[in-house]
Order: sequence, then C-alpha cells, then structure tokens
Amino acid sequence: MKLTLYFLIITSSSVFAQHSKLDSLENLLAKGQSDTAKINLTFEIAIESWSTAPEKTLENAEKVLAMSKKIGYKKGEADGQYALGVYYWQKNKYPEAIAHYSKSEDISRKIENQVGIGKAIASAGIVYEEQGNYSQALDNYLTALAIFQGLKDQKRSSNILNSIGNVHKNQRNYDEGLSFYRQAQAIWIKLGDKKSLAGSYVNIATIYIKKRDYHTALSSVKKGLKLFDQFKDTNGKIICHNNLGEIYFQTAKYDLAAAEYEQALAINREFQRKPAMVGSYNGLGHVYSRTNQHAKALASYYQAQELAKANGIRPALQLAYEGLASVYGQTGNYANAFRFQKLATDLKDSLFNEESTIQMTNLRVHYENELKEKEIKLLKKERGRGDAARNMIMVGLLVVLIVVAQTSNRQRRKDAKNKELQAAQKALADIEIQNSLEKEQHLTNELQFKNKALTTHTLNLIQKNSILEDIRETVTLALKSGPKDQNTPLFSRLINLIDYSFNLDKDWDEFKAYFEGVHPNFFSTLKGTHPELSAGELRLCALVRLNLNLKESAGLLSISPDSVKTARHRLRKKLKLGEENNLLEYLMRI
Repeated sequence: MKLTLYFLIITSSSVFAQHSKLDSLENLLAKGQSDTAKINLTFEIAIESWSTAPEKTLENAEKVLAMSKKIGYKKGEADGQYALGVYYWQKNKYPEAIAHYSKSEDISRKIENQVGIGKAIASAGIVYEEQGNYSQALDNYLTALAIFQGLKDQKRSSNILNSIGNVHKNQRNYDEGLSFYRQAQAIWIKLGDKKSLAGSYVNIATIYIKKRDYHTALSSVKKGLKLFDQFKDTNGKIICHNNLGEIYFQTAKYDLAAAEYEQALAINREFQRKPAMVGSYNGLGHVYSRTNQHAKALASYYQAQELAKANGIRPALQLAYEGLASVYGQTGNYANAFRFQKLATDLKDSLFNEESTIQMTNLRVHYENELKEKEIKLLKKERGRGDAARNMIMVGLLVVLIVVAQTSNRQRRKDAKNKELQAAQKALADIEIQNSLEKEQHLTNELQFKNKALTTHTLNLIQKNSILEDIRETVTLALKSGPKDQNTPLFSRLINLIDYSFNLDKDWDEFKAYFEGVHPNFFSTLKGTHPELSAGELRLCALVRLNLNLKESAGLLSISPDSVKTARHRLRKKLKLGEENNLLEYLMRI
C-alpha cells in the first residue's frame, strides 16, 4: 500500500522549485546556444519533466539523441539513452528502461565518464528494486555509491544512500533503513535541497508507520506533502496521499483513509505511475474489507492484481492475493480463498527464499572476512614495524647530523656517506611499507570478487533448477490430464531433456571452481580425511558448508527436501559424527 520516494541520479543539483527551474532552462534554450550546450539543456529539461509531464521527457530525450548522433557528441548520446530509460521506468516498462540504461552505461564507459556510468547503474537499481529483486538492486546501489563517493559528489551520494535505505526497509531492516534515510537527509539539509528533503520526510514516515508510531509518521508525511505542493510535484503528492491513507487505515479512520487513496488515484489517472496505483487499489481493498464492503474490496484487489501482474510488481501482487483470499474467506467462498492464499504463499516463499539466500550469503561472507582480516592484520603489524624502523632511522639520522656539526671537515665527509646510507635504508623501508599496503588491498579486492562470484553463481544455479523443475511439473501435469495425441511423444522427449540437463556435470564443475576460489583445499582435505565419500556426498558437503537450507539444497540437487534430509543423515554417519556434533560446524572447520 505504501510507496517510497525514489531519487533519480540526475545531473543538476539546483534547489529551485521544479516549475521555476523548467522555465529557467527553457528561457536559456530559447536564447541560442552552442550545439553541445543546447543538447545539455534539452537533457536537463527532459529529466526535470518526468514527474510532472513524462511525455515531455520522451520528446526531449529523442531530441537529445538525434542532435547528439548528428554531431558525434557521445556524452549527449549517453544522456539521451538515460533520459529514455527514465521515461520507460516512469511508464513501468521495465525491460525497455533497463535496455536504455544499459546503453547509456556502455557509451559512458567508452568515453570514461564516471558520472554517466554511476547514473545508469543506480537508476537500473531502482527498476530492480521496484520488481522486488533486492539483491541486484543493492549490488547496483553499492557500485554506484563507490563511484560517486570517489568523485566526492555529495548530491548523488545522498540519493544512493536514500535508495539503500529503501532496500533495507523493504527487507524489514527498519533501523538500518532509518539510519540511511537520516544520512541522506543530513546531506540535503546541508546542501539546501528542499525538494529532496520533501522526499526524505515521506520515506522516514514509512519507517515510523512500520514501527506503529503513527503520530510521528503523520507529521512527517504532512511536511513532505506541503513541500511537494509548492513544487507541483505530481509523483510526490501521489505517494504522500497513499501514505496518509495507510496511516488513517492503521488508526481505524476508514473514511479518511478511503478519501486519501481516492485522491491519490485521481491525481494518478493522468500521470499513470503504476506502482503507486497498485498501492492505492490495495489500500482501498483493505479499507473496504475491514468495513465489510466485500464487493468493493474484491473489485479493488482485482484491479491491484491485474496491474501488479502486468508490471511485474511482485510484493504488491502478494498483497493483492492475500486480500482476495481474506475477502473470499469472509464471504464463505472457501475454494477461491484457498486458491488465492496458495498463490500468495507461493509468491511469498519465492520472495523470502531470495531474501534468505542473500542473508545466508552475508553470513558466509562475514565468516570468510574474519579469516582474511587476520591475514590483513598481520600485514598491518608488519607495516607498523616498518614505520618503527623508519622512525628509528630518522632518529639515528638526527644524531648523525648533530655529530657532524661537532666534528672536523674530514669527519663531515665520512658522515655524508653515512647520510646517504641512511637515506637508502629509509627508501627501502618506504618501499616495504608500500608493498605491504598493496598486498593488503589486493587481498581485500580478491576476497570481495571471489565472494561475489560464488554468490552470483549459486543464485543462478538455484534459479535455473527451479525453472526447470516448474517446466517438468507443468509438462507432467499436461501428460496426466490432457488427451493423448501426436504431441505426447514430444512432451515425453521434453521431460527427458530436462532430466538430462539436471544430470549435467558442467554446472557442478563451474560451481566447484567458484567454491574452491573462496574455500581452497576444502574438497581435497575432506577427501583425504574421509576417502569413502562419494562425489554426490562431496557436493552435499559443499552446500551444507554454504549453510543452504533443505529447500535450497533440494533445488540445486534436483531431489526432494526429504531426500536431502535423508542424505544429510547418511553423511553424518559416514563422517562419524555423534548426536552432540553439529554437521555445519564440523564442515566450517575444514
């Protein structure tokens, strides 16, 4: 029901009200400019228009692209692709938005434009987040944040901090989400960016709604709405009314809640911001369900379901399914109630599994970091000894200089040679320290790369096997329930191909390579200690070592969770582990 304010990583950091800034840009454009200046102004107009006049964004984005191609202005081409991405994102055409952001990033990389690269990556993260793909969104945000912090770009860095807050909030890490929102807000206050500050009020309010501090949430949303009214920001006003609807619903002020959701829909009918629209319909469904207006509740939830499914907004789709199940249960239509509850549960499991995999990966990375940090600490200790050696050299050098001042000319010549020797020793100490620093950085980078590669490969394997299993179940059901005709052999062949793909060793060979990059010598040590372990049991050991649950392991091994449970029991016996011994802890020590 509630929606979050997203901040595009735009080029401008002006604090003017939006309509005033658009007027200023258009006036500048009308005065006549050089080709590149004209392209840059047209791009800014395109970006400034997305939340009030999205068709103007499309029109100007196409102008930017056409003019840039005509004169070979690559930065302009990247900006044109980026503005098209913004337009398609606003229209909820996510594949098209991602495609244009990707083109913008590619062009920016070719011309080594770090700002352009960061903008494209961060904005694609917003698309992934709206689709519920939080792991990919967070990966994009962290990559973009590193770029902008390296450029000391506070404005864009604050936008990324806000987006990271969104991810934490969506994953129910409310205190962390609030922390990132506050960091972003502090920067906006420092920069005097009132428009972004308006958005921060709304985002912070969503945290207080989750914490059930409705008084603070209401005050925060109203502050944001007041500023958005001044800026004539349509998107901001829609989201404020949706959040006011949620607050009034939670405080049992149902008439006020319905009025706020209807107000959001009325503003949004022309703007057509689909995630906000889905939130309004789900909100109305909750209000009508609570007040026993079952026909209206069903109509609202079905509207939300249709829009969420069409636009790939999975978290909102889950809410719509749950709402439909609840209303059908209230009216005694238990068949439909069961059907929609199953759809909601399946979707919730899918979203939860993605989140739990991310959490499991974070725990594993933390453990591996501890091991690497020990090595890094040793290097720092060595560097400390190098600093001490250099300091001793400097003290010795000072003593030599004092002696030189008190000796004869002959002694001065001798001490000059000593000075050269000390300088050489200092240079060697500096080189040793630099080598230690470089080795330390190399270890850190290597750790991050290998962990990211293993995580990505494991997630891809789970997703691939899950899709294959769904296809196999669907085809099997078609064979059981459908008529036998000339297509039946084709279905049987398809099942055989799926089974064959499950049995391919190529995926496991790749997985093993990634795994051994993070856990070197794991398989050889395990095999040396327990030579009787089969190849399948070694695979199971690796999955246990990654702390995957029964369902995730079953997806990777293409067997049932019960079979995984049985296999783990047999594995414990082969490893001669008693009931008091923990299998995961045993494998973590290898």
